[in-house]
Amino acid sequence: MDKLLDNKEISEIFLEVICSFFEKDLKAKNFGTDSNLYHSEIHMLQYIKENEGLHISAIARKLEITRGAVSQTIKRLENKGYLFKEASSDSNSKLILKLTEKGEVAYKNHKSYHNQYNLVIKELLRSASRENKEFLYNFLKQFKDKI
Repeated sequence: MDKLLDNKEISEIFLEVICSFFEKDLKAKNFGTDSNLYHSEIHMLQYIKENEGLHISAIARKLEITRGAVSQTIKRLENKGYLFKEASSDSNSKLILKLTEKGEVAYKNHKSYHNQYNLVIKELLRSASRENKEFLYNFLKQFKDKI
């Protein structure tokens, strides 16, 4: 038990978890389609799906990244057949982004992928006390805020 209470040991195992997840998450994955998607690509698809009707500038503002970064990712996704651009009903000069059927498949499979992690966490926390859950939540929130 002394080992579990040692801050250095806790820090090391926590950082190992972060690194393992990061390495796994950075690899291109197949989400039930004919091509792999990188982390930035699948999360861009997710953002477009969950915020329909946005154009490139709005996405860049909301995600706090450059228009160029958004445009490059959009172009890759469009070339791979995951989304298409459509003229806005408000302004013909603005293009709205929409998922293709292939994009919808990838989106749904990505949601399923996240649900697998949610199930693992739910199982691990099943017998945890409310106090332990609150501590873990607060610890992770504070850690996130610090980094």
